[in-house]
Amino acid sequence: MLKRIFFILILFSGWVHSQYGSIELSSGGFSFVPAFTDASPNFIIHAGTSTNKLLSAHMIGNVRVNQINPRAFIFITRAKVLDKKDKKLKLSAGIHIPVLQIDEEDRVSKYFAQEVIATYPLSKKHALMAMYIHGKGTNNELEINLVTLSSIFQQNKFSFTSQLYYLDLDRTYGLAETISYRLSPRFDLRGFVSQTLSTPQFIWTLGLRYKL
Repeated sequence: MLKRIFFILILFSGWVHSQYGSIELSSGGFSFVPAFTDASPNFIIHAGTSTNKLLSAHMIGNVRVNQINPRAFIFITRAKVLDKKDKKLKLSAGIHIPVLQIDEEDRVSKYFAQEVIATYPLSKKHALMAMYIHGKGTNNELEINLVTLSSIFQQNKFSFTSQLYYLDLDRTYGLAETISYRLSPRFDLRGFVSQTLSTPQFIWTLGLRYKL
Protein backbone atom coordinates (compact mmCIF):
# COMPACT_ATOMS: atom_id res chain seq x y z
CA MET A 1 0.00 0.00 0.00
CA LEU A 2 2.82 2.45 0.86
CA LYS A 3 4.42 1.86 -2.55
CA ARG A 4 1.14 2.60 -4.28
CA ILE A 5 0.73 5.84 -2.35
CA PHE A 6 4.33 6.79 -3.17
CA PHE A 7 3.86 6.29 -6.91
CA ILE A 8 0.55 8.14 -6.90
CA LEU A 9 2.29 11.10 -5.22
CA ILE A 10 4.99 11.02 -7.90
CA LEU A 11 2.28 10.99 -10.55
CA PHE A 12 0.44 13.91 -8.96
CA SER A 13 3.60 16.03 -8.67
CA GLY A 14 4.34 15.29 -12.35
CA TRP A 15 0.94 16.65 -13.34
CA VAL A 16 1.33 19.76 -11.20
CA HIS A 17 4.60 20.82 -12.84
CA SER A 18 3.94 19.52 -16.35
CA GLN A 19 3.07 21.58 -19.42
CA TYR A 20 1.18 18.75 -21.08
CA GLY A 21 -0.56 15.70 -19.72
CA SER A 22 -3.06 12.98 -20.55
CA ILE A 23 -4.65 9.95 -18.98
CA GLU A 24 -5.93 7.02 -21.01
CA LEU A 25 -8.19 4.17 -19.98
CA SER A 26 -6.99 1.28 -22.13
CA SER A 27 -7.65 -2.42 -22.45
CA GLY A 28 -3.85 -2.89 -22.24
CA GLY A 29 -0.68 -1.17 -21.06
CA PHE A 30 1.96 0.82 -22.97
CA SER A 31 5.46 -0.48 -23.69
CA PHE A 32 8.26 0.87 -25.91
CA VAL A 33 8.60 -2.76 -27.00
CA PRO A 34 5.21 -3.59 -28.60
CA ALA A 35 5.63 -7.31 -27.84
CA PHE A 36 5.73 -6.46 -24.11
CA THR A 37 2.37 -4.65 -24.09
CA ASP A 38 0.36 -5.56 -20.99
CA ALA A 39 -2.76 -7.56 -21.80
CA SER A 40 -4.76 -6.38 -18.77
CA PRO A 41 -6.63 -3.03 -18.55
CA ASN A 42 -4.39 -0.06 -17.65
CA PHE A 43 -4.51 3.62 -16.96
CA ILE A 44 -1.75 5.12 -19.16
CA ILE A 45 -0.46 8.49 -17.99
CA HIS A 46 1.70 10.95 -19.94
CA ALA A 47 3.04 14.20 -18.51
CA GLY A 48 5.93 16.48 -19.38
CA THR A 49 7.38 19.86 -20.23
CA SER A 50 7.34 21.67 -23.56
CA THR A 51 9.39 20.12 -26.37
CA ASN A 52 10.10 23.56 -27.87
CA LYS A 53 13.11 24.13 -25.60
CA LEU A 54 16.59 22.61 -25.65
CA LEU A 55 15.81 20.32 -22.71
CA SER A 56 12.53 18.60 -21.90
CA ALA A 57 11.33 16.15 -19.26
CA HIS A 58 8.69 13.46 -19.67
CA MET A 59 6.95 10.79 -17.62
CA ILE A 60 5.03 7.72 -18.78
CA GLY A 61 3.13 5.69 -16.22
CA ASN A 62 1.14 2.47 -16.38
CA VAL A 63 -1.29 1.62 -13.58
CA ARG A 64 -3.31 -1.59 -13.67
CA VAL A 65 -7.01 -0.84 -13.38
CA ASN A 66 -7.47 -3.84 -11.09
CA GLN A 67 -6.88 -2.50 -7.55
CA ILE A 68 -4.97 0.53 -8.97
CA ASN A 69 -1.72 -1.44 -8.93
CA PRO A 70 1.29 0.41 -10.54
CA ARG A 71 2.95 -1.55 -13.36
CA ALA A 72 5.65 0.75 -14.77
CA PHE A 73 6.95 4.31 -14.61
CA ILE A 74 9.46 5.86 -17.01
CA PHE A 75 11.13 9.23 -16.40
CA ILE A 76 12.88 10.68 -19.47
CA THR A 77 15.09 13.72 -19.97
CA ARG A 78 15.69 14.69 -23.61
CA ALA A 79 18.03 17.18 -25.26
CA LYS A 80 17.91 18.46 -28.84
CA VAL A 81 21.09 17.59 -30.71
CA LEU A 82 20.07 18.81 -34.18
CA ASP A 83 17.14 21.21 -34.53
CA LYS A 84 17.98 23.85 -37.13
CA LYS A 85 15.14 25.62 -38.93
CA ASP A 86 16.82 25.23 -42.31
CA LYS A 87 17.30 21.46 -41.83
CA LYS A 88 14.53 18.90 -42.07
CA LEU A 89 16.33 16.24 -40.05
CA LYS A 90 15.79 16.55 -36.29
CA LEU A 91 17.83 14.61 -33.75
CA SER A 92 17.47 14.25 -29.99
CA ALA A 93 19.17 12.22 -27.27
CA GLY A 94 17.75 11.22 -23.93
CA ILE A 95 18.25 9.27 -20.75
CA HIS A 96 15.67 7.26 -18.84
CA ILE A 97 16.36 7.70 -15.11
CA PRO A 98 14.83 5.65 -13.77
CA VAL A 99 12.71 3.03 -15.48
CA LEU A 100 10.67 1.17 -12.87
CA GLN A 101 8.74 -2.04 -13.47
CA ILE A 102 6.50 -3.39 -10.72
CA ASP A 103 5.09 -6.90 -10.74
CA GLU A 104 1.83 -7.99 -9.15
CA GLU A 105 3.65 -8.79 -5.90
CA ASP A 106 5.02 -5.21 -5.71
CA ARG A 107 8.58 -6.28 -6.55
CA VAL A 108 10.39 -3.42 -8.33
CA SER A 109 12.90 -3.88 -11.16
CA LYS A 110 15.02 -0.81 -11.96
CA TYR A 111 16.63 0.10 -15.28
CA PHE A 112 18.81 2.83 -16.76
CA ALA A 113 18.43 3.55 -20.47
CA GLN A 114 19.69 5.86 -23.20
CA GLU A 115 17.87 6.80 -26.39
CA VAL A 116 18.49 8.51 -29.73
CA ILE A 117 15.54 9.68 -31.86
CA ALA A 118 15.71 10.99 -35.43
CA THR A 119 12.73 12.49 -37.27
CA TYR A 120 12.43 13.55 -40.90
CA PRO A 121 9.27 15.17 -42.35
CA LEU A 122 8.23 14.10 -45.83
CA SER A 123 5.35 16.60 -45.90
CA LYS A 124 3.14 18.52 -43.48
CA LYS A 125 1.14 15.35 -42.88
CA HIS A 126 3.77 12.62 -43.12
CA ALA A 127 7.02 12.04 -41.21
CA LEU A 128 9.52 9.24 -40.63
CA MET A 129 11.06 8.47 -37.25
CA ALA A 130 13.84 6.14 -36.10
CA MET A 131 14.57 5.36 -32.44
CA TYR A 132 17.31 3.42 -30.67
CA ILE A 133 17.13 2.51 -26.98
CA HIS A 134 19.76 0.75 -24.90
CA GLY A 135 18.61 -0.38 -21.47
CA LYS A 136 20.40 -2.10 -18.60
CA GLY A 137 19.09 -3.31 -15.26
CA THR A 138 20.50 -1.78 -12.09
CA ASN A 139 19.15 -4.43 -9.69
CA ASN A 140 18.97 -7.22 -12.28
CA GLU A 141 21.04 -8.56 -15.17
CA LEU A 142 18.72 -7.67 -18.06
CA GLU A 143 20.28 -5.68 -20.94
CA ILE A 144 18.48 -4.84 -24.19
CA ASN A 145 18.91 -3.00 -27.47
CA LEU A 146 15.76 -1.84 -29.24
CA VAL A 147 15.49 -0.33 -32.74
CA THR A 148 12.24 1.00 -34.20
CA LEU A 149 11.38 2.56 -37.56
CA SER A 150 8.08 4.44 -37.76
CA SER A 151 5.92 6.18 -40.33
CA ILE A 152 3.60 8.85 -38.89
CA PHE A 153 0.73 10.10 -41.03
CA GLN A 154 -2.02 12.54 -40.09
CA GLN A 155 -5.21 13.07 -42.07
CA ASN A 156 -7.97 15.28 -40.71
CA LYS A 157 -8.97 13.78 -37.33
CA PHE A 158 -7.00 10.55 -37.86
CA SER A 159 -3.40 9.77 -36.97
CA PHE A 160 -1.64 6.60 -38.13
CA THR A 161 1.68 5.35 -36.72
CA SER A 162 3.12 2.27 -38.46
CA GLN A 163 6.15 0.69 -36.81
CA LEU A 164 8.80 -1.94 -37.43
CA TYR A 165 10.72 -3.03 -34.34
CA TYR A 166 13.64 -5.27 -33.43
CA LEU A 167 14.73 -6.24 -29.92
CA ASP A 168 17.92 -8.24 -29.45
CA LEU A 169 16.40 -10.06 -26.45
CA ASP A 170 15.40 -13.43 -27.93
CA ARG A 171 15.71 -11.73 -31.36
CA THR A 172 12.18 -10.37 -31.10
CA TYR A 173 10.86 -8.45 -34.11
CA GLY A 174 7.51 -7.50 -35.54
CA LEU A 175 5.04 -4.90 -36.78
CA ALA A 176 2.79 -2.52 -34.86
CA GLU A 177 0.11 0.00 -35.78
CA THR A 178 -1.48 2.76 -33.69
CA ILE A 179 -4.57 4.57 -34.98
CA SER A 180 -5.97 7.62 -33.18
CA TYR A 181 -9.19 9.47 -33.88
CA ARG A 182 -9.80 12.92 -32.37
CA LEU A 183 -13.29 13.11 -30.90
CA SER A 184 -12.79 16.64 -29.52
CA PRO A 185 -9.91 18.89 -28.42
CA ARG A 186 -9.82 16.90 -25.15
CA PHE A 187 -10.73 13.34 -26.10
CA ASP A 188 -9.48 10.84 -28.65
CA LEU A 189 -9.92 7.14 -29.34
CA ARG A 190 -6.82 4.99 -29.75
CA GLY A 191 -6.46 1.54 -31.26
CA PHE A 192 -3.21 -0.47 -31.15
CA VAL A 193 -2.22 -3.79 -32.73
CA SER A 194 1.10 -5.64 -32.69
CA GLN A 195 2.08 -8.76 -34.62
CA THR A 196 5.31 -10.33 -33.40
CA LEU A 197 6.86 -12.15 -36.35
CA SER A 198 9.65 -13.94 -34.48
CA THR A 199 7.02 -15.74 -32.41
CA PRO A 200 3.34 -15.95 -33.40
CA GLN A 201 1.94 -13.41 -30.96
CA PHE A 202 -0.86 -10.94 -31.73
CA ILE A 203 -1.80 -8.15 -29.30
CA TRP A 204 -4.48 -5.47 -29.60
CA THR A 205 -5.73 -2.73 -27.29
CA LEU A 206 -8.42 -0.05 -27.36
CA GLY A 207 -8.35 3.13 -25.32
CA LEU A 208 -10.02 6.46 -24.60
CA ARG A 209 -7.59 9.30 -23.85
CA TYR A 210 -8.31 12.57 -22.08
CA LYS A 211 -5.88 15.47 -22.55
CA LEU A 212 -5.43 17.58 -19.45
